[in-house]
Amino acid sequence: MFTVDFQATPATGYQWSVADMPDGIEFLDDSFAAPVPAVVPATGTHSFHFLAARPGTAELHFVLKRSWEPQSIDQRTIQVEVLR
Repeated sequence: MFTVDFQATPATGYQWSVADMPDGIEFLDDSFAAPVPAVVPATGTHSFHFLAARPGTAELHFVLKRSWEPQSIDQRTIQVEVLR
């Protein structure tokens, strides 16, 4: 299992999401951890949890956008190398 973390401020309406899932990588779940003490709008950590089915390399693509808007304001590509 591995995790990808992003800084996020959900109160703005912007949320990170997985834009493209490569073969051999399974999305398990995601979670948000707010800072303590939580203040609105709080910037916390949005964590994505994945499981790799086999060794190799893969690219995970993420976008930061509001669900009601067609365009993202940020994009990230994470390269993952699974050793075993």
